Amino acid sequence: MKQFDLYNDPKIDNGFRVPENYFEQFEAKMMNQLSQKEVKVISIFETRKFWFSTVAAVFVIGLFTIIYLNNAKTENISTEDYLACETTISTEDIIDNLSDDDITAIEESLDLYDQDTKNYAKEYLY
Repeated sequence: MKQFDLYNDPKIDNGFRVPENYFEQFEAKMMNQLSQKEVKVISIFETRKFWFSTVAAVFVIGLFTIIYLNNAKTENISTEDYLACETTISTEDIIDNLSDDDITAIEESLDLYDQDTKNYAKEYLY
């Protein structure tokens, strides 16, 4: 490869030229092209009001969410769910709390036995 000497070799013309008096007229030309619109001034306090209201809204939503979730946990369960829970009440507890009249009323309301079985029970069991 041939050595290139920057100072002694002829310059290569790249084809780009700057027009005459370009830099002397540049500032005046640029200022003429800029529009003279007034700039709208936005107060810092208005943006602060926006951020304060945003923070307050997030705080209120969070507070109501916590209150709602606490109330949802303490809902009353139905009687069927309470009785179905094995850890709260056992069959022995039910038997201890029911009287003979209650048991008879439950048997009659459920109609567990047909008439022949009732007659047999009356004759031989009582």
